[in-house]
Amino acid sequence: MSNTLGNYDPIFYAQEALIALNKTLGMAGRVHRGYDPNPQQKGSVINITRPSVFEATNVNTSTGGTTQALTPENVSITLDTWKEVKFALTDKELTFTKDKIINDHIAPAAYALADAIDLSLVGLYAKIPWKEAISSTPVVTDITGVRKALFNNKAPMNDLHFMVDGSVEAGLLALSAFATADGAGNVGVDTQLRGSLGTRYGFEFFANQNTPAHTSGTMADTAGALNADAEAGAVEIVIKSLTDGQTLKAGDIITITGDAQQYVVTADKTISSATTVAIYPALAQKNLADAVVTVVLPSGTGATKNQCLAFHRHAFALAMAPLSDMGGQLGARVATVSDPVTNLSIRSRIWYEGNTSTVKVGLDALWGVQVLNPNLAVRAVQ
Repeated sequence: MSNTLGNYDPIFYAQEALIALNKTLGMAGRVHRGYDPNPQQKGSVINITRPSVFEATNVNTSTGGTTQALTPENVSITLDTWKEVKFALTDKELTFTKDKIINDHIAPAAYALADAIDLSLVGLYAKIPWKEAISSTPVVTDITGVRKALFNNKAPMNDLHFMVDGSVEAGLLALSAFATADGAGNVGVDTQLRGSLGTRYGFEFFANQNTPAHTSGTMADTAGALNADAEAGAVEIVIKSLTDGQTLKAGDIITITGDAQQYVVTADKTISSATTVAIYPALAQKNLADAVVTVVLPSGTGATKNQCLAFHRHAFALAMAPLSDMGGQLGARVATVSDPVTNLSIRSRIWYEGNTSTVKVGLDALWGVQVLNPNLAVRAVQ
């Protein structure tokens, strides 16, 4: 009996791919997620709602007290990443069952998309202006030091996550606070059995093979000053008194004496007598001329190091939207499946290609990522 395209349902494949995508999300499963239900294209800008922030006020039984308006802030995110995985089913593979197609092709394709989403998110480390030290043979004070930095930045101390690279993971697995019954009770025994770091000190730890590496600028002289007054809200500052010819790299950190907020450099720069440097976030306050500016090189001068990342869920956002199903009117079978709970969306396309006598299957997704609050994350660098 011959096989036809009717045996292969794009909705079924999209649903199975969405399940696989959700299971394999790394950092994406631990950040705020938004969704636009309308079909979009690459480059579209959508709005998602930033989680609300409230202030506790005194109870006043005579006046009724203060009722705070529900005015959640919209955050614009550009859907600038459109990725696909496309493969061809041969005549032999067309005889396979749906289960085999899913296990051999659909699930790995969804994993590849999840990996691409994860790479987009981990790249946001370069907009985090806070850094603490962690050694490749960690001690408990490395972890509590990171927690203290988040605490001091008034991050909510629930829903915290800690992404580590393979070197730090190996050190944590050997740490008694993680992997022995004496240090961690039955959870420590489970760490020995399964290699899962689990939750410690309020963080859900997870190892990520996509932990990003950062190359810092080359600087021996890291102490400069503001060349002129810099107004609150400015996204550039002019720095003087640094040695000419030194370099700053996007992702290096800047502190200004008298300003509690720290900043990151957003574009590579070579130092001259008065250098205009783009920064993120915008200046939190007015800073006066001659205020001391200190450059913090997270990886050390000219060096490259992995940037482990501790963060609250609301530090980052992933936004997705469905893609058009117009191809379904042009001979392909197209289905988009979106999950209102996880805010994930994936499209499945199936079509016959006559010149190669193959059935093509494509899975694709459209997304954008953004930092919601840079003060809700801290880099941990060896």
